[in-house]
Amino acid sequence: MTSLRKATGAAAIAALLLGGSLAGPVSPAYADHTRQHTCEQAGGTFTAGAMLGQDRCVVTASTSITGPFGRPTTTVSDPEPNGSPFSVQTEPLPSGPATSESEVRDVGAPAEVRTATPGTPTVESEQRDAGDPVATSAVVAGVPVTDTRVENGRATTKQTSGYRNCKPVSSGKGDRSGHDDKRGKGSSKVERCERTVVTTTTTPTTRVTTVTTPQERVTTTTQPRETVTITRIPSTAVITSTQQREACETITQPTAYTRTTTQQTTQTQSVSYQQRTITTTTTTTYRYQGGTAWSPLVPVVFENAPNPRVTQRTTAAEPLVTEVGLQAGPPVVTVETLAGPDIVTTTCAPTEPEVTVAEGETTYVEEVVVTPAEPEVTVTRETLDPVVTETRSPGEPVVTTSTRGTGKSCYTNPSTSDQRKNRC
Repeated sequence: MTSLRKATGAAAIAALLLGGSLAGPVSPAYADHTRQHTCEQAGGTFTAGAMLGQDRCVVTASTSITGPFGRPTTTVSDPEPNGSPFSVQTEPLPSGPATSESEVRDVGAPAEVRTATPGTPTVESEQRDAGDPVATSAVVAGVPVTDTRVENGRATTKQTSGYRNCKPVSSGKGDRSGHDDKRGKGSSKVERCERTVVTTTTTPTTRVTTVTTPQERVTTTTQPRETVTITRIPSTAVITSTQQREACETITQPTAYTRTTTQQTTQTQSVSYQQRTITTTTTTTYRYQGGTAWSPLVPVVFENAPNPRVTQRTTAAEPLVTEVGLQAGPPVVTVETLAGPDIVTTTCAPTEPEVTVAEGETTYVEEVVVTPAEPEVTVTRETLDPVVTETRSPGEPVVTTSTRGTGKSCYTNPSTSDQRKNRC
């Protein structure tokens, strides 16, 4: 079997080859066509020279062929299972020493007997109110306080005439003007006084005696009480359980059996061919015939080297494997020794029963006794308005006297007619 791969550029060379040279393209691929464009269309690599005539285009084409070589190799695969396996096994037989185990186990349900055990009584006592409270109130007087005051009544005023500032004066035989006798001659008991108005104001009074007696309301509340005595007598249930028992011995004998399994197989026969790939590479160097961008390509003639230059390379390829067919393989036989079911033998005999005593629920019986207790007495005091008693009695009047001078004169023991006219 062979495969052929052609390198890029071979078709382009055949299309451009004209009379032993590569002509320019019929229609321009680029508006500004250059020699590099001509080389690229031929599938080559353009190299610009120092001068126009030294431009080169190198075109490389490769061809690969893969095929077998040498002698074929025949191989057989590993056996593969074919169909379902079939097995043959022996009867279980005792294998190894037997083991013995002893135990004591229950027989049936336990029988229970219940009894009661009285406990120590507890006594609790407390006081509580017995009915509604009874309240009584009384008003209690305190120590009286006496206060006395005087109230003035309506005042009365009385005016009388009088005189004051009396001075002796001379007799009428001397100085009729009534002036004093400076010499002291002819003096008598005649006195000249200043007339006055005496105003007497009398104010009656009343003595008011006020007696203030404080008082308060005293409320006595009596709350009847009683004592409650609770006696609690506990009683605990005692459960006696009798469980019948038996002693058993169990002998266990292990067994084993042999199982032979046969599995039919098949094998695949294959023929393998070694392969290799030969790659031929042709490298051609061209120059441009002419001095334009459209100049055709022509091979370069080298003096000491061929052009084109052809090289070959050989590499190993994947081998070619062909399956020829199937053949019967050797059967696979497996022999196993497996554990079989144990042979168990148990022998039992009655033994001592198991007796357990457990305490159950505790219940209580209560006895309540109620007896009277000392009442609870509460006294509250409320201040009330005091009782005020007022007594009135006449008091001593208040008399005040004021004297006012009138500026007029009068005489005592007058001796003249003028004096007598102004007698005090």
